Amino acid sequence: MKRENILFLDFDDVLNSIRSVYKKFSEALGVEWKEEDFDPKYWGQGNIDEINPELQKKIENALNESKKDPKWEMPNLSGENYPHDEFAIQNLNKIVEENQAKVVICSSWRLGRSVSELQKILDSWGAKCEVIGVTPKKMSSTRGEEILMWLRDNHQKVKGICILDDSLFDISPWLDEYCVKKIKGHHHGLRDIHIPEAKKCFEVPYKYKR
Repeated sequence: MKRENILFLDFDDVLNSIRSVYKKFSEALGVEWKEEDFDPKYWGQGNIDEINPELQKKIENALNESKKDPKWEMPNLSGENYPHDEFAIQNLNKIVEENQAKVVICSSWRLGRSVSELQKILDSWGAKCEVIGVTPKKMSSTRGEEILMWLRDNHQKVKGICILDDSLFDISPWLDEYCVKKIKGHHHGLRDIHIPEAKKCFEVPYKYKR
């Protein structure tokens, strides 16, 4: 049986970000933004959304103006309308291509959706990857346990693994060396600096432990 690299993929705060939300929100309000408005220099400076405070002020002013029109409706950016980040998708594509990886979805988006439905979502976002499965869900199971369950049932197919998730507290205790660190939606989600980190994860041989 051919062994392959497996990429465990989360969606929220990995493939979307504050930038993608504000871009969509700004479009709805007619507010222009620049890439520099999301520069790392704004991170950790007390601004709750960690973006250029001038842009945030423009958005707030435009929102207050729009609310004066009784027909104006707030854009729906929740659930499936939560916008993907095109740069995060580009970085995902590079990771998949460079490591010839297949994708297993560990995101909560997998609940109530088939593999083909998840594939269609990623396809519509411009992702170039093959979804081959989802992690199982059991009562009170953590994400780390769910990944381990998938590996238990499919370890004979696995050459290497990499985990892209913004929350690692219940994954790292078991699989830390395979986790790409510091992916945060409040910043830029999956960034170019994570591409070489993902490669390092795949380079660590995965050995199944009973």
